Amino acid sequence: MERYLMASEEDVWVTRAKAGDQAAFEAIVQRYERQIYSFVYRMMGDPDDAYDLTQDCFVRAYRNLGSTNSELNVSAWLHRIASNACLDVLRRRKRIRWTPWDNTRHEPLLGSHEMDDPERRTVSLETSGIVQETLNRMTPRNRAALIMREYEGMSCEEIGEVLGLSRSAVKSILFRGREEFRKLYPATEGEVLR
Repeated sequence: MERYLMASEEDVWVTRAKAGDQAAFEAIVQRYERQIYSFVYRMMGDPDDAYDLTQDCFVRAYRNLGSTNSELNVSAWLHRIASNACLDVLRRRKRIRWTPWDNTRHEPLLGSHEMDDPERRTVSLETSGIVQETLNRMTPRNRAALIMREYEGMSCEEIGEVLGLSRSAVKSILFRGREEFRKLYPATEGEVLR
């Protein structure tokens, strides 16, 4: 029921934003900014890139809102814009550089989760660094699908909408992505992260 109310509220925002209501578009930005930033950061691995590409995503969304249909899935649409922007940059660079997730740097956008156990926090930070390093070595398309599924919690249908693929194609990419991650993870495990 809550999901339905959220969707109808978003429909109102989209309709009003298409009519030029900037406050309605700002409501959309506020709802999705953290989620898109988090997704872009995991794709790019750099907070400055993540900030710039998140802003670019919303600028593109604002410019193209008028050409969307009435049954717009806002989340999938924004993730598609962000995914395409990231993949464009990664293709241009040909070399991907990841840095470990730093909660202190991203706290203003994402909030913080206090962990009372310092040992647990240290192990958690080391593990997240290893995961980021492993993601760094993956192909961009497999990485994007895996991030959307595992970090963003998107369904195969939603990922398909973002990537422009069928549900079965998404399942194949997720399978290949998990296999690629499994093959790369042990190779990273023993290395010291830079």
